[in-house]
Amino acid sequence: MTDVSIVILTYKEAPEVLAACLAAVASSRSLRDRAGHLETCDYELIVVDNAGSLATKELVNELLPDAEYIANNINRGFAAAVNQGMRLATGRYVLLLNPDTVVPPDAIEQMVKHMDADTEVGIGSCIIRYPNGELQDSIRRFPRMIDQLLIMLKVPHFIRRVWSIDDYMMRDVDAFKTQDVDSIMGAFMMIRRSVIEKIGLFDERYFIWFEEVDYCKMAYDAGFKIRHYADVEIVHHKGHTFDQLATIRKQKWVRESMRKYFAKHHGVGPAMILWILAPLFIVLAYGAAVIKRG
Repeated sequence: MTDVSIVILTYKEAPEVLAACLAAVASSRSLRDRAGHLETCDYELIVVDNAGSLATKELVNELLPDAEYIANNINRGFAAAVNQGMRLATGRYVLLLNPDTVVPPDAIEQMVKHMDADTEVGIGSCIIRYPNGELQDSIRRFPRMIDQLLIMLKVPHFIRRVWSIDDYMMRDVDAFKTQDVDSIMGAFMMIRRSVIEKIGLFDERYFIWFEEVDYCKMAYDAGFKIRHYADVEIVHHKGHTFDQLATIRKQKWVRESMRKYFAKHHGVGPAMILWILAPLFIVLAYGAAVIKRG
Protein backbone atom coordinates (compact mmCIF):
# COMPACT_ATOMS: atom_id res chain seq x y z
CA MET A 1 0.00 0.00 0.00
CA THR A 2 1.22 3.49 -0.86
CA ASP A 3 2.05 5.76 2.08
CA VAL A 4 0.27 8.87 0.81
CA SER A 5 -2.21 9.56 -1.97
CA ILE A 6 -2.03 13.27 -2.79
CA VAL A 7 -5.26 14.58 -4.29
CA ILE A 8 -5.06 18.00 -5.93
CA LEU A 9 -8.28 19.60 -7.13
CA THR A 10 -7.74 22.42 -9.60
CA TYR A 11 -10.16 24.79 -11.33
CA LYS A 12 -8.82 27.18 -13.97
CA GLU A 13 -5.71 27.70 -11.86
CA ALA A 14 -3.02 30.00 -13.25
CA PRO A 15 -0.37 27.82 -14.95
CA GLU A 16 2.52 29.33 -13.01
CA VAL A 17 0.75 28.76 -9.68
CA LEU A 18 -0.16 25.16 -10.43
CA ALA A 19 3.33 24.52 -11.83
CA ALA A 20 4.88 25.70 -8.55
CA CYS A 21 2.60 23.36 -6.61
CA LEU A 22 3.37 20.34 -8.80
CA ALA A 23 7.11 21.05 -8.83
CA ALA A 24 7.13 21.24 -5.03
CA VAL A 25 5.32 17.90 -4.80
CA ALA A 26 7.80 16.38 -7.25
CA SER A 27 10.70 17.55 -5.11
CA SER A 28 9.29 15.57 -2.19
CA ARG A 29 10.08 12.32 -3.99
CA SER A 30 13.78 12.34 -3.15
CA LEU A 31 15.07 13.41 0.24
CA ARG A 32 18.46 12.95 1.84
CA ASP A 33 18.65 12.06 5.50
CA ARG A 34 21.35 13.34 7.82
CA ALA A 35 23.62 10.45 6.91
CA GLY A 36 23.38 11.33 3.24
CA HIS A 37 21.40 8.26 2.21
CA LEU A 38 18.76 8.68 -0.45
CA GLU A 39 15.20 8.27 0.80
CA THR A 40 12.14 7.93 -1.37
CA CYS A 41 8.77 9.32 -0.33
CA ASP A 42 6.26 6.64 -1.26
CA TYR A 43 3.22 8.38 -2.67
CA GLU A 44 0.90 8.66 -5.62
CA LEU A 45 -0.55 11.82 -7.13
CA ILE A 46 -4.10 12.28 -8.39
CA VAL A 47 -5.09 15.55 -10.09
CA VAL A 48 -8.79 16.30 -10.58
CA ASP A 49 -9.40 19.14 -13.03
CA ASN A 50 -12.82 20.77 -12.72
CA ALA A 51 -13.82 22.18 -16.12
CA GLY A 52 -10.67 20.48 -17.38
CA SER A 53 -8.33 21.98 -19.94
CA LEU A 54 -5.67 20.60 -22.27
CA ALA A 55 -3.15 23.10 -20.86
CA THR A 56 -3.57 21.70 -17.34
CA LYS A 57 -3.27 18.13 -18.59
CA GLU A 58 -0.05 18.95 -20.45
CA LEU A 59 1.38 20.68 -17.39
CA VAL A 60 0.64 17.68 -15.17
CA ASN A 61 2.12 15.29 -17.75
CA GLU A 62 5.26 17.42 -18.01
CA LEU A 63 5.97 17.79 -14.27
CA LEU A 64 4.54 14.54 -12.92
CA PRO A 65 4.09 12.15 -15.85
CA ASP A 66 3.01 9.23 -13.64
CA ALA A 67 0.18 11.19 -12.00
CA GLU A 68 -3.43 10.12 -12.49
CA TYR A 69 -5.26 12.94 -14.29
CA ILE A 70 -9.06 13.27 -14.23
CA ALA A 71 -10.78 15.94 -16.33
CA ASN A 72 -14.35 16.99 -15.62
CA ASN A 73 -16.37 18.72 -18.34
CA ILE A 74 -17.92 21.06 -15.78
CA ASN A 75 -17.08 22.48 -12.38
CA ARG A 76 -18.43 19.78 -10.06
CA GLY A 77 -17.53 21.67 -6.91
CA PHE A 78 -15.08 20.69 -4.20
CA ALA A 79 -16.71 17.73 -2.46
CA ALA A 80 -17.77 15.77 -5.56
CA ALA A 81 -14.47 16.31 -7.37
CA VAL A 82 -12.33 15.48 -4.34
CA ASN A 83 -14.32 12.29 -3.91
CA GLN A 84 -13.35 11.28 -7.46
CA GLY A 85 -9.73 11.41 -6.39
CA MET A 86 -10.32 9.74 -3.04
CA ARG A 87 -12.04 6.79 -4.70
CA LEU A 88 -8.87 6.12 -6.67
CA ALA A 89 -6.54 6.64 -3.72
CA THR A 90 -4.70 3.61 -2.36
CA GLY A 91 -2.59 5.32 0.32
CA ARG A 92 -2.54 4.76 4.05
CA TYR A 93 -3.17 8.50 4.14
CA VAL A 94 -4.96 10.79 1.69
CA LEU A 95 -3.56 14.32 1.50
CA LEU A 96 -5.92 16.93 0.09
CA LEU A 97 -3.71 19.69 -1.29
CA ASN A 98 -4.80 22.96 -2.88
CA PRO A 99 -3.29 23.80 -6.27
CA ASP A 100 -2.13 27.19 -4.96
CA THR A 101 0.12 25.74 -2.25
CA VAL A 102 3.88 25.17 -2.13
CA VAL A 103 4.99 22.28 0.05
CA PRO A 104 8.59 22.07 1.34
CA PRO A 105 10.41 18.84 0.37
CA ASP A 106 10.14 17.20 3.79
CA ALA A 107 6.67 18.39 4.85
CA ILE A 108 4.72 15.35 3.63
CA GLU A 109 7.18 12.90 5.17
CA GLN A 110 7.08 14.78 8.49
CA MET A 111 3.29 14.57 8.53
CA VAL A 112 3.37 10.83 7.85
CA LYS A 113 5.83 10.32 10.71
CA HIS A 114 3.65 12.35 13.08
CA MET A 115 0.46 10.52 12.21
CA ASP A 116 2.14 7.11 12.28
CA ALA A 117 3.15 7.93 15.86
CA ASP A 118 -0.16 9.57 16.86
CA THR A 119 -2.58 6.80 15.99
CA GLU A 120 -5.52 8.56 17.64
CA VAL A 121 -5.29 11.40 15.10
CA GLY A 122 -7.62 10.98 12.14
CA ILE A 123 -6.99 14.29 10.35
CA GLY A 124 -3.83 16.37 10.48
CA SER A 125 -2.69 19.72 9.18
CA CYS A 126 0.10 22.22 9.78
CA ILE A 127 1.18 25.86 9.91
CA ILE A 128 -0.04 27.63 6.77
CA ARG A 129 1.52 30.91 5.68
CA TYR A 130 0.87 33.48 2.98
CA PRO A 131 3.65 33.94 0.41
CA ASN A 132 4.89 36.96 2.38
CA GLY A 133 5.38 34.78 5.46
CA GLU A 134 2.33 36.01 7.35
CA LEU A 135 0.43 33.35 9.30
CA GLN A 136 -2.99 32.31 7.96
CA ASP A 137 -5.92 31.62 10.27
CA SER A 138 -6.18 27.90 9.47
CA ILE A 139 -7.56 26.37 12.68
CA ARG A 140 -11.15 26.68 13.85
CA ARG A 141 -13.63 25.73 16.51
CA PHE A 142 -16.82 24.25 15.15
CA PRO A 143 -19.24 26.93 13.84
CA ARG A 144 -21.98 28.24 16.12
CA MET A 145 -25.00 30.26 15.09
CA ILE A 146 -23.81 33.43 16.82
CA ASP A 147 -20.44 33.66 15.08
CA GLN A 148 -21.82 32.68 11.67
CA LEU A 149 -24.66 35.20 11.93
CA LEU A 150 -22.20 37.96 12.79
CA ILE A 151 -20.06 37.01 9.81
CA MET A 152 -23.04 36.96 7.43
CA LEU A 153 -24.22 40.30 8.84
CA LYS A 154 -20.78 41.70 7.90
CA VAL A 155 -20.08 42.82 11.44
CA PRO A 156 -16.29 42.28 11.02
CA HIS A 157 -16.39 44.89 8.23
CA PHE A 158 -17.24 47.52 10.85
CA ILE A 159 -15.85 46.15 14.12
CA ARG A 160 -12.26 44.95 14.02
CA ARG A 161 -12.43 42.48 16.89
CA VAL A 162 -15.55 40.54 17.84
CA TRP A 163 -15.16 38.07 20.71
CA SER A 164 -17.36 35.29 19.32
CA ILE A 165 -15.66 35.42 15.90
CA ASP A 166 -12.20 35.48 17.50
CA ASP A 167 -13.25 32.46 19.55
CA TYR A 168 -14.46 30.66 16.40
CA MET A 169 -11.15 31.49 14.66
CA MET A 170 -9.19 30.27 17.73
CA ARG A 171 -7.30 33.55 18.03
CA ASP A 172 -7.03 32.97 21.77
CA VAL A 173 -4.53 30.09 21.33
CA ASP A 174 -0.93 29.92 20.20
CA ALA A 175 -1.03 28.73 16.59
CA PHE A 176 2.68 27.94 16.80
CA LYS A 177 1.93 25.14 19.25
CA THR A 178 0.96 21.60 18.24
CA GLN A 179 -2.57 21.00 19.52
CA ASP A 180 -5.91 19.34 18.90
CA VAL A 181 -8.50 21.54 17.21
CA ASP A 182 -12.05 21.17 15.95
CA SER A 183 -11.39 21.72 12.26
CA ILE A 184 -8.65 22.72 9.87
CA MET A 185 -8.39 24.42 6.49
CA GLY A 186 -8.84 22.12 3.50
CA ALA A 187 -5.77 23.54 1.74
CA PHE A 188 -3.59 20.87 3.41
CA MET A 189 -5.61 18.08 4.96
CA MET A 190 -4.06 14.67 5.69
CA ILE A 191 -6.71 12.01 6.33
CA ARG A 192 -6.04 8.57 7.79
CA ARG A 193 -7.39 5.64 5.78
CA SER A 194 -9.39 4.35 8.76
CA VAL A 195 -11.32 7.66 8.87
CA ILE A 196 -12.45 7.18 5.28
CA GLU A 197 -13.37 3.56 5.97
CA LYS A 198 -15.46 4.59 9.00
CA ILE A 199 -17.24 7.78 7.89
CA GLY A 200 -16.97 7.59 4.11
CA LEU A 201 -16.19 10.34 1.63
CA PHE A 202 -17.09 14.03 1.59
CA ASP A 203 -20.76 15.01 1.60
CA GLU A 204 -21.49 15.97 -2.01
CA ARG A 205 -24.45 18.11 -1.03
CA TYR A 206 -21.87 20.84 -0.43
CA PHE A 207 -20.71 22.48 -3.65
CA ILE A 208 -18.05 24.57 -1.95
CA TRP A 209 -17.41 25.83 1.60
CA PHE A 210 -18.15 24.03 4.86
CA GLU A 211 -17.35 20.64 3.33
CA GLU A 212 -14.03 20.32 5.18
CA VAL A 213 -15.64 21.54 8.42
CA ASP A 214 -18.38 18.97 7.95
CA TYR A 215 -15.82 16.23 7.36
CA CYS A 216 -13.87 17.19 10.48
CA LYS A 217 -17.12 17.19 12.46
CA MET A 218 -17.99 13.70 11.22
CA ALA A 219 -14.49 12.45 12.07
CA TYR A 220 -14.64 14.08 15.50
CA ASP A 221 -18.06 12.55 16.21
CA ALA A 222 -16.65 9.16 15.17
CA GLY A 223 -13.97 9.42 17.85
CA PHE A 224 -10.99 10.67 15.85
CA LYS A 225 -8.81 13.65 16.81
CA ILE A 226 -8.01 16.55 14.49
CA ARG A 227 -4.48 17.81 15.13
CA HIS A 228 -2.59 20.93 14.08
CA TYR A 229 1.16 20.24 13.87
CA ALA A 230 3.24 23.35 14.42
CA ASP A 231 6.60 21.98 13.27
CA VAL A 232 5.43 21.54 9.66
CA GLU A 233 4.78 24.53 7.39
CA ILE A 234 3.49 25.18 3.88
CA VAL A 235 2.77 28.29 1.79
CA HIS A 236 -0.73 28.98 0.50
CA HIS A 237 -2.04 31.69 -1.84
CA LYS A 238 -5.33 31.73 0.07
CA GLY A 239 -8.41 32.36 -2.05
CA HIS A 240 -6.41 32.47 -5.29
CA THR A 241 -8.70 30.15 -7.22
CA PHE A 242 -11.93 31.72 -5.99
CA ASP A 243 -10.78 35.27 -6.68
CA GLN A 244 -11.82 34.42 -10.25
CA LEU A 245 -15.45 34.00 -9.21
CA ALA A 246 -18.02 36.74 -8.71
CA THR A 247 -18.51 37.80 -5.10
CA ILE A 248 -22.29 37.37 -5.32
CA ARG A 249 -21.93 33.78 -6.53
CA LYS A 250 -19.47 32.98 -3.73
CA GLN A 251 -21.82 34.47 -1.14
CA LYS A 252 -24.66 32.32 -2.48
CA TRP A 253 -22.57 29.17 -2.02
CA VAL A 254 -21.60 30.22 1.49
CA ARG A 255 -25.25 30.75 2.49
CA GLU A 256 -26.36 27.43 1.02
CA SER A 257 -23.51 25.46 2.54
CA MET A 258 -24.01 27.08 5.94
CA ARG A 259 -27.67 26.08 5.96
CA LYS A 260 -26.77 22.51 5.01
CA TYR A 261 -24.16 22.30 7.76
CA PHE A 262 -26.49 23.57 10.49
CA ALA A 263 -29.40 21.41 9.30
CA LYS A 264 -27.15 18.34 9.37
CA HIS A 265 -25.48 18.93 12.73
CA HIS A 266 -27.87 21.18 14.67
CA GLY A 267 -31.33 20.46 13.27
CA VAL A 268 -33.89 22.20 11.13
CA GLY A 269 -34.43 25.17 13.50
CA PRO A 270 -31.09 26.93 12.95
CA ALA A 271 -31.27 26.18 9.23
CA MET A 272 -34.71 27.83 9.08
CA ILE A 273 -33.37 30.95 10.81
CA LEU A 274 -30.61 31.18 8.21
CA TRP A 275 -33.16 30.67 5.41
CA ILE A 276 -35.45 33.41 6.78
CA LEU A 277 -32.51 35.83 7.04
CA ALA A 278 -31.24 35.01 3.53
CA PRO A 279 -32.76 38.15 1.89
CA LEU A 280 -30.92 40.35 4.40
CA PHE A 281 -27.70 38.44 3.78
CA ILE A 282 -28.16 38.95 0.02
CA VAL A 283 -28.58 42.71 0.40
CA LEU A 284 -25.50 42.88 2.60
CA ALA A 285 -23.53 40.74 0.14
CA TYR A 286 -24.39 43.15 -2.69
CA GLY A 287 -23.36 46.07 -0.50
CA ALA A 288 -20.07 44.43 0.37
CA ALA A 289 -19.43 43.71 -3.33
CA VAL A 290 -20.05 47.36 -4.24
CA ILE A 291 -17.72 48.56 -1.49
CA LYS A 292 -15.06 46.05 -2.60
CA ARG A 293 -15.24 47.24 -6.22
CA GLY A 294 -15.09 50.84 -5.08
